[in-house]
Amino acid sequence: MIEFVYGSKGSGKTKKMIDMANNALETCEGDIIFLNDRDKYRVKVDTKIRFTNLEEFGIVGTDQLFGFISGVIAENYDVKIVFIDNTLRLINYQTSEDICAIVSKIQQLNEKHDIRFVLSLSCEKEELPECVTKLI
Repeated sequence: MIEFVYGSKGSGKTKKMIDMANNALETCEGDIIFLNDRDKYRVKVDTKIRFTNLEEFGIVGTDQLFGFISGVIAENYDVKIVFIDNTLRLINYQTSEDICAIVSKIQQLNEKHDIRFVLSLSCEKEELPECVTKLI
């Protein structure tokens, strides 16, 4: 399953993602990963959740993000949920094809490993590409 949290910049997407991650601890029977590119949110995410600041690892672009996520999953088969905050910034968004590329790759991981993914996108609903709208 792939879910999306979307809205304009400053609309509370990160807070919603953090709340979703922290609340998921109550029911998730595996590990939860929270990926972001800012360290300031680390203190708001429960310490039972693996928070990773991707900026520390120089992760930029769809291929690097996908490779990082694949590595995390390969190393830990207990991962059940992956939250990816600031997705557009992480993939160095230029066009809607960039979004569709990462969504397609994440769908492959979801199908192979039955992992729930939650992505935040800084855009309004009418700006979402078709590859996203067909999943919401």
